[in-house]
Amino acid sequence: MISPAEFMSQVKRELHRVAWPTQKETFGMTAAVILMVVCAMAYFFISDSVIYFCLRKILGV
Repeated sequence: MISPAEFMSQVKRELHRVAWPTQKETFGMTAAVILMVVCAMAYFFISDSVIYFCLRKILGV
């Protein structure tokens, strides 16, 4: 088992190797995620509404 100081040293070295995204890349990825969430939300809302409408018509409620 390694000491906590050695562990922190290794973590620091690894963090220097990470390829961090630029601010522009981060903004673009965030916008893409938000857009996909909105699209999924709209899809499920429309699907749920259609199923609800059809079941109401079939069951006569």
